[in-house]
Amino acid sequence: MRRDFSATDAVAQARLYVTALGAYEAYINGKRVGDALLAPESMDFSKRILYRVFDVTNMVGRGANVIGAMVADGWYGSYTSPQGRFAFGNPPLRFMAQLELTYSSGRVERVVTDQSWMISASPILKSDIYDGEDYDARREQPGWAAPGFHPDAKWSPVAIAPSVTAKLQPTVSPPIRRMGLLKAKSLKAVNGSWVVDFGQNFAGWAKIRVKGIAGQKVTLKFAEILKPDGSVDQANLRAALATDTYVLKGDPAGEVWEPRFTYHGFRYVEISGLSNAPTPDDVMGVVIHSDTSRTGHLRIGHPIIQTLWQNSLWSQKSNFMGIPTDCPQRDERLGWMGDAHVFWDAAAFNMDVSTFTQRWMADVRDAQWPNGAFAFISPNSMRDTAPNEASPGWADAGVILPWTTWQRYGDTEVINQNWEAMSAYIGYIAALSDDGIWSKGHGWDFGDWLALDSRWPGDHTTPPDLIGTAMWKHSTLAMMDMAKATKRQKALEDYTRLAEKIDAAFAKAFVHSDGTVGNGSQTGYILALRYNLVPPQLRAEVAGRLHDNIVSRGRLLTTGFLGTPHSLDVLADNGYASLVYDLLLRTEYPSWGYMVMKGATTTWERWNGDAGDISMNSFNHYALGAVIGFVYRRIAGIDPIEPGFRRFRFNPVLDRRVASGGAQYDAVSGRISTDWTLNPEGHFRLRLSVPPNTRAEVHLPATNQTNIRENGKPLASQSLGIVNGRMVIEAGPGDYDFAVRA
Repeated sequence: MRRDFSATDAVAQARLYVTALGAYEAYINGKRVGDALLAPESMDFSKRILYRVFDVTNMVGRGANVIGAMVADGWYGSYTSPQGRFAFGNPPLRFMAQLELTYSSGRVERVVTDQSWMISASPILKSDIYDGEDYDARREQPGWAAPGFHPDAKWSPVAIAPSVTAKLQPTVSPPIRRMGLLKAKSLKAVNGSWVVDFGQNFAGWAKIRVKGIAGQKVTLKFAEILKPDGSVDQANLRAALATDTYVLKGDPAGEVWEPRFTYHGFRYVEISGLSNAPTPDDVMGVVIHSDTSRTGHLRIGHPIIQTLWQNSLWSQKSNFMGIPTDCPQRDERLGWMGDAHVFWDAAAFNMDVSTFTQRWMADVRDAQWPNGAFAFISPNSMRDTAPNEASPGWADAGVILPWTTWQRYGDTEVINQNWEAMSAYIGYIAALSDDGIWSKGHGWDFGDWLALDSRWPGDHTTPPDLIGTAMWKHSTLAMMDMAKATKRQKALEDYTRLAEKIDAAFAKAFVHSDGTVGNGSQTGYILALRYNLVPPQLRAEVAGRLHDNIVSRGRLLTTGFLGTPHSLDVLADNGYASLVYDLLLRTEYPSWGYMVMKGATTTWERWNGDAGDISMNSFNHYALGAVIGFVYRRIAGIDPIEPGFRRFRFNPVLDRRVASGGAQYDAVSGRISTDWTLNPEGHFRLRLSVPPNTRAEVHLPATNQTNIRENGKPLASQSLGIVNGRMVIEAGPGDYDFAVRA
């Protein structure tokens, strides 16, 4: 669609306000406005519609101008699981824009979307988030959005769409953008087609360069895995077609094409319909994700752990698409709350998630049921099929994401924005609890999703009431912290009493005198220890039973989405450092190292992703990579003590099997950097950078100050004493080089 307009004077400033119920690309005088992709992003369009504002002053000139737009289904009109097309509103697609011109004289003029616009069919025949995009280059109309173009009979006046009741709101989070290009690692002929391997599972699309006759059709099929014959295997994509097509216009110089309004999760693309064999330069992988800036970088001296982090980071990139999705490839790509809940600790190290969280929490509040229960996906496309009840561990994201964001960035506004919703959620559980046990109102109870307990003889999955009550305590502890930070004294007192009530009820119901918790599942032990639900006199016994359970199975975890993220913290807290590394460095199934050794470049949804039910196998999920938060905090040694990292702790879990570690993290006060080495003789060295307005609590493996050198001289920093066999010192802003003799 397009609209001619005239700027009658010199333009001092021009701003374009734009959005769509669908997806859009806006143009002024033939040039693309901005670089946002798949905009506007996924949301409940029946409640909120996010718009963006662009400064287009340099794009508008005095005299004749044109504003134009291409509009496609986008998140609004594409099929959304399980609701179908138009899950959050009714057809048709709508485009809304306002160009505000401020002339040098001070006069303001506005060009708006009204009946004066013209519309025509575009070369995009079909575009769907799950299925892909079909494009016929023969239907292109060069110059359609530039002055001097004269619309022909293909163009007609637009229709004015019915009004909507949703609120228009500005977008606060960064857009989805092109974030990189990947070259083909290999290109092979298979069954008359060409299969490209980019060597990395990622989210985006393929950009192709082709030459052929007009009407020739090129088809691109995307997949994460291959069949035995080398062709792409799309069986795990379920109903998602994940296929793009391009019909050539016959340009003898060649044609370059990439889609606009779809994306895929893939490593491989199978291309058919080519006239000639492609070269690696003819196919590029375009990486896209929300442009959340990188803040963390790990460097761990073992390839298994380092690759685990890189895989986890790629899964985060692939699933940060306006909202945090579960996967980027199959017919899902929904804002599953449980995945985000457990991963946000790691996510907030890797990237700046402050505004990303703020934007998605509005979707979480939109999806909250009137009774206070948070939905298990946000935006909630299952509102017509799912019960209006809370799923333990999934609904808790509505509390834990604001808490994590406040902890990382020190801004209590995220607490205030969500306080009412969070309080309503805790009240929902309290109303359904049985004297301190969350026993009712679990809705779709996912439990410890994808745990392996039931695969072992005599084992059963963790009891739902145990998980629900532990999650309730988890969220209550977060509410206590946030109430104190925002000086809500009455709420702090109420939540403190509630936490004590939950403790007593949990201990009575699930903690036995011999140290067994629940039915003895690993997750039962982990959650009870992590959330202080075990009486102090039994903690050592409970931790010992967890240790013995893991060791008796051959040093492996049987945990799922809720138990795995806290497993390493619990073991480290209770003195089992060696077992922490046994798990991290394990390469047999089930383990993170198993995925690495199988060639994974992202984190799998399931421990047995290479062998399980193909229809449920996603090879690009971040949930099981949540332990990367532990690696940043407890191995690299950047562990926040106060919100915003005003104080942090360096106290790494050490093992001779890993000779070095560290990270850099761009906190709100500046860059924190740790770099440590441990040689075979036990000598330890730490290079540490502490940014302004920050203090570090440094735990060094020594009990005598004379064994520590600071910047080549005797220790000068203040010692706070010995804790757990380590010298603790206070380090203010600056750069340090500590050397510790064994």
